[in-house]
Amino acid sequence: MTVNILYGNLPPHLWETISDSVRFITGGLEECGVAVKTGVNQIDRDSVNLFLDRFYMEPNFPLQLKTGGVRYGLICTEVIAPDGTWNYGAEAEDPATVTAFDLAAKYADFVWCLLEESVEACKAINPNSAYLPYGYLPEMETVNRQPNDHRDIDFLMCGIPSERRQLLVDEITAQGHEVYYPGLPIPAHLRDSLMARSRINLSLQKSTRHKIISVTRICHSVINRLPVLLEYEGPETRYTRYCLTASPEVLVEKCGHYLTQTDLDVWAEESYQSLKEDMPMKAIMENLLNESLPDA
Repeated sequence: MTVNILYGNLPPHLWETISDSVRFITGGLEECGVAVKTGVNQIDRDSVNLFLDRFYMEPNFPLQLKTGGVRYGLICTEVIAPDGTWNYGAEAEDPATVTAFDLAAKYADFVWCLLEESVEACKAINPNSAYLPYGYLPEMETVNRQPNDHRDIDFLMCGIPSERRQLLVDEITAQGHEVYYPGLPIPAHLRDSLMARSRINLSLQKSTRHKIISVTRICHSVINRLPVLLEYEGPETRYTRYCLTASPEVLVEKCGHYLTQTDLDVWAEESYQSLKEDMPMKAIMENLLNESLPDA
């Protein structure tokens, strides 16, 4: 089997934001002996074509694929509540967003959800939907961490910019900490170079309405032995145990506490070893392929 991962359904400014996901998926498939290729619009009738998210550019293209007999799968990267609300209403998306995703998911051969809470909603659209967790993948060890005395960034925050994230960064900075926040999506190689110089990787919610666990950020950071401070106050999940956590009310205070009162290198090593032992990507992908594509 060959999987053909395509970017052409997304506007180019979003390509970098999915690059880590593509690497996790590619690496997991290849560990299972699946051939993987990546492109933009090169549909392959002899492969399983794989897209991430909805079809921004051509919302009706999934129907054309289906009627043309082209096999394709869809990766759902968002939180979708059982009632169909994206990110629990946090994004205030145009209704056309949901319609475009529903159409793409409906005609797909399968849907893989990066967040477990989205599976129920996706199954209502396409019964062949399953959870795709990320785990330990050797190829994701891309950061050469600097020695302690060369780590000049206390806290790093990368990702989609938001007003709330900027306000929190300003508050943490005002406590005397060195915080780096690019304020825009940046290439993975630049992000990695910043991680090499950082003590803690921040995972801040985009707004007060968001309650998302950023799985890609967490796994990549843990694999590269950089502690993650996750802004979160919900129940423990399979990923929160690998993170330092803080509720919104005490986040700024906890930043200083974790920075000065935690042996960050020990924490990072323990988290790395736990993820490596508990969640190897090869086993995850093997289970997923057996569930979603048993005859492939």
